[in-house]
Amino acid sequence: MPLYREEYFLIVHAGSEDTVFLFGLRDSLTPPQYKIPTLVYLDTTTNEYHLTNPAGSYQEIRPIRGSRIVDIGAFQALLKIIMQTIIEKHPVVTINLVPLLLVAPSLSYSREAVEAITKYVFEVLELTAFNIADLSTASAFGLGITSSSVVVNIGHESSQIMPVVNGTTLKYAGKRLSIGGKTIDDELQTLLPHLNGRQINALKKSRIFEVLNDHQDSFYSMADLNESTNNVPDELDVAKIITAEDQQNQEKSDEEEKPNSELQTNSFVDHDGKLISVGKERFQGTSKLIAALTEQIYECIERVPELDKRQECYDNIVFTGHTCDISGFKQAIIIKLIEDYLAKPQVTKKKSKTDSGVNSAIAAYQLTEETLEGPVEHNKLLQVPSTIKMAKIPDYFPEWKVPKETGGAWADVYILGAQIYAKQIYGTNSNHGGDSFIDTEIYEELGPLAIWDIIL
Repeated sequence: MPLYREEYFLIVHAGSEDTVFLFGLRDSLTPPQYKIPTLVYLDTTTNEYHLTNPAGSYQEIRPIRGSRIVDIGAFQALLKIIMQTIIEKHPVVTINLVPLLLVAPSLSYSREAVEAITKYVFEVLELTAFNIADLSTASAFGLGITSSSVVVNIGHESSQIMPVVNGTTLKYAGKRLSIGGKTIDDELQTLLPHLNGRQINALKKSRIFEVLNDHQDSFYSMADLNESTNNVPDELDVAKIITAEDQQNQEKSDEEEKPNSELQTNSFVDHDGKLISVGKERFQGTSKLIAALTEQIYECIERVPELDKRQECYDNIVFTGHTCDISGFKQAIIIKLIEDYLAKPQVTKKKSKTDSGVNSAIAAYQLTEETLEGPVEHNKLLQVPSTIKMAKIPDYFPEWKVPKETGGAWADVYILGAQIYAKQIYGTNSNHGGDSFIDTEIYEELGPLAIWDIIL
C-alpha cells in the first residue's frame, strides 16, 4: 500500500508574480488547478499575514522578486495560507495525509531559504513529507525527454537557463539572468508612452501581440519594425481609445477578418474594458530579450563537456514561463540561434544575393522542423550544433493542449513533471523517506540539513 494517496498530493510553484498549485492528482494528469498572486498582506498591529486586504490598511508584501525569496516570513505565510485554503475546501483532509512537493528554480533559492522552508514545513505546518524538485529537471521529465536538454525558464524579472544531462541539472553550466517578461514591458513602454503599465500588460497578453518571423509574408518589412517610432505617421501610433459600446462594431469590420500581420493597426481590450488601437508596435519589444536569451543559451550549452550531450541539448530546447505564450516568440529564439550559431546549415537551396541572414535561418529552421522525426547521427559531427530545435511536445496529456490558441498549457510543464515525480516518491514506490523525501522521522534526526541529501 502507498504511504500517501494521490488525491492528497500538494504541488506548489511560486513565481515573482503568481503562484500556481495543484492538490490531488487526477487519472489524467492536469495543469495546475489554482493560480493566485504571489502576494500577502501583513497586519502590522497583530503581525498576522492575510491573502486579501479588505480594509485596505495592511502592508503589501511580495515575498519573491526576480525568482528569489526576499522575505522568508511572507513566503512561509503564503504556504500556510495555501494549506489553510485546502483544509477549508476539503474538511475531511488532515495535515498528516498531505505530502508537499515544492517546485523551484535551483539557481535562485539560497541555502538559507531552502532550510528555513524545510524547518517551517515540519515545525509549523506539521506536514509529514516534503521535498523540493528543480524546475528544470521537472520540465524535462514532464516532456518525457530521456536524452539531454536545456530548459529556458522565463520569469517576470529573471530567467534561468539550465542544461539537464542524464536527468541531472548541470548547475555549473546554468545561468540566472536578470531579464524576463518585464524586459518586454519596458521596451513597449518606450514605444508606447501613452499607455500605462496595466495597458502594456494587457497588450502583451493579447492575441494581437506577436513576433513576426516571416517578414516577407507580413504587412511590415524588417526595416519597418526596426525604425524609430518618431518616424511613424500619427495613424500608426497609439491611435485612439474607443468606448466599450463601439467595440462590437469595430470587431465586425472587414479588416478584422484579415490576419494580424496584414493589418496596419489592430486593437486589444485593456483590463478596464476599453478598446485600444496600436500600429506596428504590437510586433516590437521582444528583440532585446530574444537576443540576450539566444546568447546565453549558447554559452550555457557550450559548458556541457561532452559533444554528443551538447548536441542533444540543442535538439531539446524547452521553454517555460508564460512569456513563451507570445505568438512566434519561441520560434524567434530558435531562428536566431540557427542564424548565429548553426555549424552546418541544412539548406539545399542556393542562397541568393538578396537573401538575408534571417530568411536563411528561417529556411534552416523549417527544414529542421521537417526532419524532427528522423534519426540523426551526431557522433560523426566535428562541430556542434548541426541542428537546433525545440523539444517535441507529447501527443498524450490532452488537458495540456488547452487553450489551443496559445499552444496549450506547456508553459507550466514543470507541474506535469512534478506530478510524475510525486507519484514515484510519495506513491507505491515510496520507501517512507530515505533518499526520496524527508519524513518526520528523518527530520527529527537530521533537521533541515536533511533536505540536501534528497532534493530532486
